[in-house]
Amino acid sequence: MLLTLSEIKLQLRLEDDYTEEDELLTLIGSAVQARTVSFLNRTLYAANSGVPANDPDGLVMTDDIRLGMLLLSTHFYENRSSVTEVDKTDMPQSFTWLVGPYRFIPL
Repeated sequence: MLLTLSEIKLQLRLEDDYTEEDELLTLIGSAVQARTVSFLNRTLYAANSGVPANDPDGLVMTDDIRLGMLLLSTHFYENRSSVTEVDKTDMPQSFTWLVGPYRFIPL
């Protein structure tokens, strides 16, 4: 998982020693990474590992992609249902706005 549990907890304003939801937070982090990779059509790599030569479309995770993933983590954590009574709309700083420029669309 590219996002650490500590990063996710910091984003959610949870204490690092709060462990009751670690399993859920790990699941959210993995789902966010899978969704981001699927959306981008690119494999993401940690900055310290670099992109392997055999993955021409691979991408080192940038800070804006990291932030987009953290925002998506917040959404999944705070909205544990697919329906809501409140009308919500995308903000310009949303996941798509942050990670969209890195999307690879094969032609």
